[in-house]
Amino acid sequence: MLEISLVVLFILFLTMFFILISLFTYLLFIKHFHNQKRKKIDDLKETYRLDMFHFLQSGEEGSLQPDKTEEKFIALIELLNEYSNVLDSEDVKGKISEFANKHLTNYMKSELKQRRWSLRMNALYSVEDFYMNHLVGELHKLYVKKNVTRTEKFQMLNLFAKFHDDQIVYYLKNVDPAISNFTLLSILSLLKEEQFNELADDFGALSKQMQYMMIETIGKKQYLHHINLIQKLLENSNEELRIRALKAFANTGAPIDEAILSKFFESTSWQVRMMAAKVAGVRRLSPFKDRLVSLLSDREYVVRSEAAKAILQFKGGVDLLRKVVSESNDGFAKDMALEWLGKEGVEY
Repeated sequence: MLEISLVVLFILFLTMFFILISLFTYLLFIKHFHNQKRKKIDDLKETYRLDMFHFLQSGEEGSLQPDKTEEKFIALIELLNEYSNVLDSEDVKGKISEFANKHLTNYMKSELKQRRWSLRMNALYSVEDFYMNHLVGELHKLYVKKNVTRTEKFQMLNLFAKFHDDQIVYYLKNVDPAISNFTLLSILSLLKEEQFNELADDFGALSKQMQYMMIETIGKKQYLHHINLIQKLLENSNEELRIRALKAFANTGAPIDEAILSKFFESTSWQVRMMAAKVAGVRRLSPFKDRLVSLLSDREYVVRSEAAKAILQFKGGVDLLRKVVSESNDGFAKDMALEWLGKEGVEY
């Protein structure tokens, strides 16, 4: 009985050993195959690198047309991708788009339908890199599918905005709240002004996250025709909206109702006091000089710092800070005035 058990174990061992050797051999073969394929692709890239550069300059394809070999096809895609990352002129973009539309359309359509998430994502990035706006219809079909991931949707929103697609406004009004502020801000900055205006018309119905990022976009893009909207938000009950509205005024330098601004200097929120100081400095609002001096004694460091920075934007601001150093009885105010005089290279 014992001998039979040992024989069975030995046979099992030999079987497992054979399987492992076979698997190891197979993996070595696959690795060798991929290495050979990679080498062939790299060699083809070097062969056609100058031809691709010449095409992007002159528009003459020469021998660049893909053939039936997978290696050349991949080599041309990788070359196109490399040049799209380093050449940014509108003419080159047009050539890249022309080549991709002509030779890569069917391939990209196929990749967008793949089951593997990574393949679909790579296709979406290529659609962006190669400016393939003619595939926007395929993107709409993909966007509404149930199995599409958030990451894919966010990338497609970026593409819809970049390609100025009309559906982008509808999609943004119903955007997944999991979208990051950075991604949303990037998408909003890509919109045509008319599309942004359409979104702003429904400002009150948008999510708070969308409202916050729209206010920031108004400030960054200097959309002064929306300043009335920002003015109304200064009296909104939502503190975050008020803070962001003040920031937009600071970024645009647009005129602000001084009576409303005055109230913010006494706010219990240090963020509000800080932004009020910033706006007064950017607009060089002389009536608020004394309020800014008072903020040099604020309990929050960032408020004191913004007040000193704002004072220096006024004519005679250096002398005013010097006066604070020599006459103030508040240690916080003196230290902050000295700090900013030092930053300006002013000796005291």
